[in-house]
Amino acid sequence: MGLPVTVYRWDDAGAPQLSTNPTPTEIIAVIKACLVTGYGAKAGLGWSVAFENVGTNKVAFRNSTFEGSGGYVQFWSTDGSNTAGKPLYIRAASAMSSLDNFIHPSSRFLHYNSSANNQWVIIGTSASVYIIPKISVINTNYLSSGYNEVSYFIGDLDSNYANDVTRFTICACNFSGEMTGVNYSNSLSYGGSSACGIMYGVDGNVKSNTHSINFGDVSVQQVNSNYTLEEQSINPVLTPVHILMTTKSSTDIDGLSCVFSNKNPWYRGLVPGLYGMQFCGYGSQEWPLERTWNGATYLLLRGYFNGTWLNITEWY
Repeated sequence: MGLPVTVYRWDDAGAPQLSTNPTPTEIIAVIKACLVTGYGAKAGLGWSVAFENVGTNKVAFRNSTFEGSGGYVQFWSTDGSNTAGKPLYIRAASAMSSLDNFIHPSSRFLHYNSSANNQWVIIGTSASVYIIPKISVINTNYLSSGYNEVSYFIGDLDSNYANDVTRFTICACNFSGEMTGVNYSNSLSYGGSSACGIMYGVDGNVKSNTHSINFGDVSVQQVNSNYTLEEQSINPVLTPVHILMTTKSSTDIDGLSCVFSNKNPWYRGLVPGLYGMQFCGYGSQEWPLERTWNGATYLLLRGYFNGTWLNITEWY
């Protein structure tokens, strides 16, 4: 059996709220409530606070050491301030000794923050989470390129290797290098195939290679489609989202081609619960839009393309 998924939303009873123009402190409080402390009738996901400096708006969380890898992720205000609308940097690591001290650090991502992103959704397990800084002024599934609702993943990949030491990471689309800003194309709802940061050796070696996120050959990117699966009588084909090295010419810690390596392998695994589809649609319909297939419930991730679905029943 996999890990059960919990959906946290700003409109839950007792949920922490963001102000009209959120501050880093407010965003950190929301994430802490979902991962650690819980709120209302919902318990936290079983993560812990590893390190925190309230004065500099900096915190590191750790996922479960029993059901997960015990990996770390740090959030911090981009300039240390608690200014309204200030974004947050994010970095994942297999281990940390203190704030800002990372072992196997991921590329740096950025949590987008503005007066429009004053609602939130966090969906996760004890091993990983999806974070959505939701835009409150639009209710439809389709979001034009002017709206940055950048959904992203933090946690353990569903690795192809049982003892993958460095499987804890950040996944997003068009995520290349140290991010200083984000836009609509960085959201997981964007789909396609694109850069997805760096990863290290399965055995914990320090060789890093650039990786890509791949939504599958049958998935499509169609802008602002209002068709539905039901109206078109199309059977959904859900394709698991893969993580693999950007180039097959990459080499491992020993200089061996990654396609032959079990230390820094070319194909790493899946992003848990995330699927691409051969169909984009439901653009004008209101979010959230859910469908149940084969006993599991899936949520359509809204954005510029509407062909990415997240299983909200069970992962791994």
